[in-house]
Amino acid sequence: MPRPARFAHVVLQTFDLKRLVDWYTYVFDLEVYAESPRAVIGSYDEEHHRFAFTQFPGEKVESFFNPLKHVAYAYDTLGDLMAQYKHMKARGYHPVESVNHGPTLSLYYADPDGNGVEFFVDRFATMEESKAFMASPAFQKNLFGYYFDPEKALADFEQGVPAEKVWEYDQEAADRHLEAQKAKAAAAAPTS
Repeated sequence: MPRPARFAHVVLQTFDLKRLVDWYTYVFDLEVYAESPRAVIGSYDEEHHRFAFTQFPGEKVESFFNPLKHVAYAYDTLGDLMAQYKHMKARGYHPVESVNHGPTLSLYYADPDGNGVEFFVDRFATMEESKAFMASPAFQKNLFGYYFDPEKALADFEQGVPAEKVWEYDQEAADRHLEAQKAKAAAAAPTS
């Protein structure tokens, strides 16, 4: 079966087209190529469009459910990821979660409609190294990783701490996170 050549674009539907387009324009430095009262199309790179936004008719219903968890965007370096973190923070946008997953260091945001947007940097130089880590017993035991403090990561990075040290995977932190999640699930489980 042939595989796609590349990831091309995301189309998001919204009840507030202007607000969503403004957010993505700021976050991605989006260049809008086409616009109508019901749709906006744009890109941040060589692709003819990376995003399209369409207007839902009517008012948002409170019970509206958005099944999209997140869309992820990779940065080439920790410096680039930290620059994006500072860019977002300057506008008052803060990560919903900051996670060292093992293969990646990831910052998760919510756009104005609650769609998840992940910005990450790979910790390993090659995809083969990332896949090897993901096949390791440590990762298989805890597929999530653990939360990290992006302010500490930024401060360390700006003080010249090497990227390899800033994003170093802390197995003890991962184990603590896993145990805390197990305890939380046990506490929430119905008792008979």
